[in-house]
Amino acid sequence: MPPRTPNSPPEGGFSEPQDEQSPEQLQARIKELEHQLRKSDAAKAIAEDEAGRLQQQAQASLLTYNVTERFAGKADDGEDMWWYRIDLAPCGGLDIKINGAAYVHGETYKLTTNQLRCIKEIVARTWGHENQINGANENPYKKAQNRLLGGGSAPAWAYR
Repeated sequence: MPPRTPNSPPEGGFSEPQDEQSPEQLQARIKELEHQLRKSDAAKAIAEDEAGRLQQQAQASLLTYNVTERFAGKADDGEDMWWYRIDLAPCGGLDIKINGAAYVHGETYKLTTNQLRCIKEIVARTWGHENQINGANENPYKKAQNRLLGGGSAPAWAYR
């Protein structure tokens, strides 16, 4: 479409002016539009917050896929709650029983901070026991020594 000169009318002519409205009608229309604007701004803020939360959650799941503990919010009494997945060592059995409640290996539970501490300690002790039984090297940087015990004479400094 070729450019038009400033003095030429647009194609289709000028639009006709709308009917005159009273000041009360115009003020009512302004209030209605302002109300719609506030609603859309609030909806936009909620959508942006939700998008940010989902983005943070997606990043956290990518970067911490092996983490077994996540904050679950606060309970009604204000105590912190945590999601925790029980991961027992192979020698640890199938579940942990605390006060008659069984917490099964591989399942996720919503726990208070004190329950979480207790369960994490038990899980850590099962893994420590597994490492002790199966001979896991606790210090991988320590060089193995080939020492013979007994036999031979002791050095002179040992008799002082």
